[in-house]
Amino acid sequence: MESKIRFKVWKMVLGIVALCTFSSLPANAQWFNDTEDDSPFSAYVEADLVSRYMWRGLDKGGISIQPAVGISLWDFSFLATGNVGFDKEDEEELNLTLGFEKFGFNIGVIDYWQTGIDPENRYFHFKNKETAHTLEGNIGYTHEYFSLQGYTRLWGHDYKINGKRAYSTYVELAVPFHIGDIDIEGKVGVTPMESAGDMLYTGKKDDLGDPVKEAVYLYAGGFACNLVSARVTKTFYYKNMQFPIYAELHTNPYLRKANFLVGVSVVAF
Repeated sequence: MESKIRFKVWKMVLGIVALCTFSSLPANAQWFNDTEDDSPFSAYVEADLVSRYMWRGLDKGGISIQPAVGISLWDFSFLATGNVGFDKEDEEELNLTLGFEKFGFNIGVIDYWQTGIDPENRYFHFKNKETAHTLEGNIGYTHEYFSLQGYTRLWGHDYKINGKRAYSTYVELAVPFHIGDIDIEGKVGVTPMESAGDMLYTGKKDDLGDPVKEAVYLYAGGFACNLVSARVTKTFYYKNMQFPIYAELHTNPYLRKANFLVGVSVVAF
């Protein structure tokens, strides 16, 4: 099953490369109309190559390819994203998002799926407490000077150490800056309460020689700051193609960890 999933994702990546090669791209745009400027329909295709996969303060793997396909109709949008690591031990992901945005306010639902949770890595397996899917609700507001987003997991693989539903919640504030043609974005992310977690072996032994376990959480065991990051992006253009190149300092104060990563995107409609 895992090899089939990897093959499907790589087919998506090859399709993205083909689209990037043969399509044209309006400058300074992320969503692209396929006909006239006033068309209610728009779409985009993107592929990122990152030196390290970091997400909400969590280290989720090494060098990775992350394809994305998005479409929108009026104020509604659909987005499919994935992640494939160069290391076969890294998690693979397939995430689907439905969203609605109006006057800067947005609401949506995200279906996360990843390998390593279900021993058989089944996508079409939705049994409670066994599924590798997680449904997350999202609500937020985006302004010219900031974006505030809140996420809460509502169903699926999301349980506290005591076995109760966790409703893992994450809140993120993003503030963009511009210096000439350089884009800078700072982010701060917090969790207000105990998130999903498990007791895992540490590889250590106690004084009696017994294996030691410790609590490991998705975000934290209570209120905590999970993310403080800064990203610098420079976008290059070549024959109607966009190539954003970025560098990011990604830190997790709760875990006392920091990572520096770089990435490049290829964007087309």
